[in-house]
Amino acid sequence: MALINTILPPKMFEVLDRAGLSTVKQIITLSVWDIKKSTNLSIEDIMLLKNMVANNFSPTTVTGKTLKKTYSEILKISTGCQNVDNLLNGGFRRGTITEVFGESGCGKTQLALQSTLNNWLGGCVYICTEDLFPTKRFEEIKINLSSYDPKIDYGKHVFVEHITEAKDLLSCIRVRLPKLLEQHKLSLLVIDSVTAPFRCESTNYIRRAEDLREIAILLTSLAQEYNLAILCINQVTASFEDSDNVLPSLGLAWSNMVTTRLMIKKTSRIADANNPQKHKHHLLTSNHTVYGREMSTVFAPHLPNSKTEFIITSKGLQSL
Repeated sequence: MALINTILPPKMFEVLDRAGLSTVKQIITLSVWDIKKSTNLSIEDIMLLKNMVANNFSPTTVTGKTLKKTYSEILKISTGCQNVDNLLNGGFRRGTITEVFGESGCGKTQLALQSTLNNWLGGCVYICTEDLFPTKRFEEIKINLSSYDPKIDYGKHVFVEHITEAKDLLSCIRVRLPKLLEQHKLSLLVIDSVTAPFRCESTNYIRRAEDLREIAILLTSLAQEYNLAILCINQVTASFEDSDNVLPSLGLAWSNMVTTRLMIKKTSRIADANNPQKHKHHLLTSNHTVYGREMSTVFAPHLPNSKTEFIITSKGLQSL
């Protein structure tokens, strides 16, 4: 009522107060005749009242053109690989959860490490739930950055945590992560992997689904509040319908909470690590040959279903 008092003439406010019309909802939703019956105001005054309240308290209308411009101005989190960035329309989207899944050895951790290094200045959190943080590989990719400077401490703004239990992961996201975000401005959070803490002998799938839902809600809330990009690595499970196919782990309880899902798989395509543009479909005899990887968009509200290729070398991910 105090807010309405600030925009209405004093006499009109007194009439409404006596009639018990104390909320914006009442003034907007009641018909002209209902308000006239309660207040004895003229139809002209009631129309003026409704217009004043509507103009001051209605939500702002946003056009599609404005939204497109706003999203285009939001900086994406680059992966450091041109082909992957092109697939993602500039990089990982802030304020959302991006999941990357694939078989063991397909390059999920390599992508996470390279993305972390390419955004070290903006601040990153890397949560390991399987092995210890791959420091040697981190250093190897670091010295091969195009902008590498040996005088710079690239780990200064990279915060690493090792967690193996689901309850510890929940505790970290509930308590410690918000405190860290209040003290440091960060741009990327990596969980490698979100699957490991939940892959145990426990058969309490209801509890697991509830924990996964809580983790996803907390992550999304933090991503939107602090303008973070969330990258979650997921493992795979076999598909009973198609023996040659694999599916991301954790089921629908997790899948429904993810904004963008990407898949990485190995291919039979072979390329020269020293010259990624040189590739053949048959075996090469050079010691520098590596197998290609294919990344594809499974679903994303802002991306078309497409795919791209890259290789993994000592320098990290390189476009084919």
